[in-house]
Amino acid sequence: MKIKSLAILAVSTVLLLAGISVAAANPIAVHTAANTAAAVPPPPRGPQPPQPTRIPPAAPIQAIRVECGVGQINNVDPIVMPGMPAMSHYHQFFGNRSTNENTTIASLRANRATTCSDRADSSAYWVPQLWQGSNAVTPKGMTVLYAKTVTSAVVAHPAGLVLIAGDSKAVAAQDLSIVSWYCGNNVRNASTTPLVCGRNQDLVGLIRFPECWNGIDLDSTNHKDHVTYAVNGVCAAGTVALSQIQMHIRYPAQSDVSTLAMSSGSIFSLHADFMNGWNQRAFVNQVAQRLR
Repeated sequence: MKIKSLAILAVSTVLLLAGISVAAANPIAVHTAANTAAAVPPPPRGPQPPQPTRIPPAAPIQAIRVECGVGQINNVDPIVMPGMPAMSHYHQFFGNRSTNENTTIASLRANRATTCSDRADSSAYWVPQLWQGSNAVTPKGMTVLYAKTVTSAVVAHPAGLVLIAGDSKAVAAQDLSIVSWYCGNNVRNASTTPLVCGRNQDLVGLIRFPECWNGIDLDSTNHKDHVTYAVNGVCAAGTVALSQIQMHIRYPAQSDVSTLAMSSGSIFSLHADFMNGWNQRAFVNQVAQRLR
């Protein structure tokens, strides 16, 4: 997979700070072995000191913004382990309330109840659970940005597209342009590990998805090869530019980040999954109007 340069990371640093053109509604209040042992939280790892990388501010960009409340928790994964209950590590789901091990694009369309503020978005979003020692940390919610991070025109994600971002098996820092942590709204102070955030600040995990689609396949064997990341704002020749899905998962600040881990393993193994369950006509219209 081609990894975008940090120039692309810089492009989105101000999305939650100022100057975002959004279509926002009011907010609402595995890659692991297929065995049941994967559902048990891993033992705490030793202290992982933050590795902040300061990123210069960039010009505001356009984005469609959707706020999503917390949904169900289950040890299933309909992309990596379809039809296999209790075989995945635990996931925190957002969006479509019907998501389970048997979920398909058709079932998302048939069951449109969602935790998201935009009722046209019945997509399924999920991430591994965050653990503080032996206790699960419940997120406060999630902000999803569909951001225009390329210089060319973009189109809506095609109906039925399936995506995974990040590495569920990572035991070392992932690229900051894909997975990062920050406090409050300070996206510019990105870290490869969770930070001790100040008073009244949330701890936020950020996962960015590839935005260049091969134009043919809605999925691939490893659920990644049908998409790639843009480089310096440009998709590879022969690919179709999409908006970039950015999932900002908001957690309560933690005074001790040394024992934080993901249900998938190391704290470095943060990753995310997406199944497109949008009302496609509404989605296409929003992209055409907001992401020119």
